[in-house]
Amino acid sequence: MQRFWSWLAVELGRRAGLVSIVGLVVTVALGLGITQLEFATGQDSYLNKGDQVAKDNVAYQDLFGGQIMIVLFTMEEGSTVVDLTTGENRETILEATEEIAANPNVESVVTPLTGLEFSDRLIQNSYADPSERAGLPTESVAGTVLQAAIDAEEPGSEEQILRYLDQDRTACRLLGIANPLITPEQVPDERREPCDEPGFDADGDLAPEPDVAVLTNPEWVDFLLHDNTGEIRKSLRTFFPDDTHAQMIVRLKGNADIEVEGAGAVAVKEVWEDREIEGAELTVTGAPVLLKDINDYLKGGILRLGAIAVAIMVLILLVLFDVRWRLLPLAVVLVGVIWAFGLAGYLGIPLSVVTIAGLPVMLGVGIDYAIQMHARIEEEVVIDRASHPIQETARNLGPALLVVTFDAVFAFAALRFAKVPMIRDFALLLCIGVAVICLGSIILPLAALGIREYRSPTTGRDFREGALGRLTVWLGSLSPRVAPPLMAASLVIFVGGIVVEDKLTLQTDPVQWVNQESQNRKDIATLEEEVDSSSELGIYVTGETEEELFTDENVEYLHSFTNETLAEYPDLLNRASSILTPISFLTEIEGTSDVAPTGEQIRTAYEAAPDAVKTFTVANTGDDHAMNILFTTRPSSLDERAEMVNEIRETADPPGDVRATPSGLAVVGVGLLENLESNRVLLTYLSILFVFLFLTVRLRSIVRSLLSLVPVLIAVGAASLVAFALSLKLSPMTAVGGPLVIAVCTEFTSLILLRFLEERKRGLTPQAAADVVAARTGRAFIVSAMTAIVGVGVIATSSLPLLRDFGIIVAMNVLVALLSALVILPPVMVWAEQRGWVSRGMIDPEIIAHATKTHDESQPDTPDLGGAEVTTPTPTG
Repeated sequence: MQRFWSWLAVELGRRAGLVSIVGLVVTVALGLGITQLEFATGQDSYLNKGDQVAKDNVAYQDLFGGQIMIVLFTMEEGSTVVDLTTGENRETILEATEEIAANPNVESVVTPLTGLEFSDRLIQNSYADPSERAGLPTESVAGTVLQAAIDAEEPGSEEQILRYLDQDRTACRLLGIANPLITPEQVPDERREPCDEPGFDADGDLAPEPDVAVLTNPEWVDFLLHDNTGEIRKSLRTFFPDDTHAQMIVRLKGNADIEVEGAGAVAVKEVWEDREIEGAELTVTGAPVLLKDINDYLKGGILRLGAIAVAIMVLILLVLFDVRWRLLPLAVVLVGVIWAFGLAGYLGIPLSVVTIAGLPVMLGVGIDYAIQMHARIEEEVVIDRASHPIQETARNLGPALLVVTFDAVFAFAALRFAKVPMIRDFALLLCIGVAVICLGSIILPLAALGIREYRSPTTGRDFREGALGRLTVWLGSLSPRVAPPLMAASLVIFVGGIVVEDKLTLQTDPVQWVNQESQNRKDIATLEEEVDSSSELGIYVTGETEEELFTDENVEYLHSFTNETLAEYPDLLNRASSILTPISFLTEIEGTSDVAPTGEQIRTAYEAAPDAVKTFTVANTGDDHAMNILFTTRPSSLDERAEMVNEIRETADPPGDVRATPSGLAVVGVGLLENLESNRVLLTYLSILFVFLFLTVRLRSIVRSLLSLVPVLIAVGAASLVAFALSLKLSPMTAVGGPLVIAVCTEFTSLILLRFLEERKRGLTPQAAADVVAARTGRAFIVSAMTAIVGVGVIATSSLPLLRDFGIIVAMNVLVALLSALVILPPVMVWAEQRGWVSRGMIDPEIIAHATKTHDESQPDTPDLGGAEVTTPTPTG
């Protein structure tokens, strides 16, 4: 292999011009693949297509549409929601509704006016024919249902009396009279109150006047809005949470890609952008605009993070990397990044909120390869005065770079076992990235510096006595006698991290993942503060036929299910809405029995409903028949919702062949959380195992493999212990943090270990070999360490807390890991080699027996195995 590396070094330098041309062509060809990259923020990034949650959500959106946008009307002081329903405000809402509904990216729209229209139809339309007006209030849908509830109570019971009294009050408010049908036997006179309302019956025919009981009349609207206790009717609270707030709900197209969904969200905002509601403030928001924010950030944010990383790396290289052409490593890694992302585009790897971190990470990890190659060439030229410095570098460092590349690939490969698709995509992107960057870091510097050294050989001072070299020697100057305690401590820290790992908590409130200063996030906060709602939990109820959905048994079950679910989770759910709730809540009177509606009553209510309400609540598409029960969730974290969702999924059991399935945004979020938590910890340990097995095989020794991993164990364990001690809530992206730290750290430890063996082969004692490694490579290692930390740490500048917190924590972990590599590995390595464990099987025992040198010596006479002197003139190989 030494001849191959020597030949490669000579040929690359000899044909530097051709390498440049081929490199340019490859870069352009692969660069075109970047135009094929797609940004993904939909459920396919969070859930596997085979996950039941994903299948359920697809089915739900096929039936009822996609995510919802909310238009919140907050009334100003002196105004109430009644003011929304009359005059110019009413016309403005109707015009906006028509414009929104006409948008091809919108599935359906319901407004406060829709809710009032439904209530008006229930009160005024005939139960016998819901499309016609009732002759008397007792013949209406609501009147018939209320009378049935009265009849369902035990005659003469307190519950029945309370229902009669409620009916009496309704008659007073509606007609301006006490209910003449109530007898003293049914309700004692002393319990009835005299009527004090004018009602809407001017001519005494026991029916509201058609020209008075209209939705443009504020008094009639007030009657529709409020129950007999003066509260907003429970069935209308989806539209009117209270007297000072109202909501328009826009459901976007189902199973749409992020561009279509974003276009729909923008369309809703634009419709209201130039419209005003007198006496009210408008807030237009919803999950789709947050997802659009993330998608927009991905398109610009990835370049911003990369630009910041590049700028800081330029500064580090200019100030600390004292070599000729000191920016060459950055140019090499930038070319490698173009290759990596171009391949990602051709392979169809999408960019998500996780893979966006790939650019700065690849810059930080990959630039180390080019720095090491560049520094080693200058080392051979300046210190050893090697006759063939390029060949010597290629022979010694080329194989080592392949080892550390495989270290990184195996570390990242563990992420391919993640349950979250976007993390698996991130793993594939990084595996491809480090591989092509390694290739570029070998080929491009050998060619560029080969021709440079031929045309203009480097002359410079010995950098071993420089500040970075001295710093590295000092960091690794602990006595080998402390090695056993250090190894024991590393094991204790690692085990301690394992013990507390399960006690760590993730930040599972989705709204805390996005830019907290964005207007859309502030609008979500307004929604949470004003009406105590944040998301939706949909329960879609499917049957083989529509008739099966409207059976008495199914309706009774869904009635109980809705009420029991609201009662069981009062801190997580605040409202429910379905085709049942207007009737279920209508008969809900304090102190009375729970009377479930019948299937016929719900069917009648459905026939009376406006088309928009029908679309929201019942789906009949081909062979699919379903009802939708929509719960509004209070602001809460995903782990809090997870228990509720799982309980509903396990216990929901409608009668017959009917099925009830939780879905909607809340369930998708819970699915993401479960995927993240299912094997988050395992990924880190799997990464350690993969790297350990590879190094054991490649280095032909368990001891050498374990030596490379000692600093890694400290970093991984310490990260968990610190997070536990400080009670930190970790970013969900920490699932990728462990393997990332392992990749960066083993890159350093493997290079140090392999260089230590190289110095031992040159005849140095164990301690001298460690000191020479530190002195010669200190500059490269310190610069590489800083660029690696910058590559990860720059993610902390992201405006998304999801990325920012990840960047901070992982950068700290990388810093700990690299310090451990420079401080702990040298004394441990020397201690082990004093017992012959490090070089055994790698170096001829005869050489080791005579390795007594205690100081560094140059070796100018290096062999020409690549044929550099066969043809003249040729670059000095």
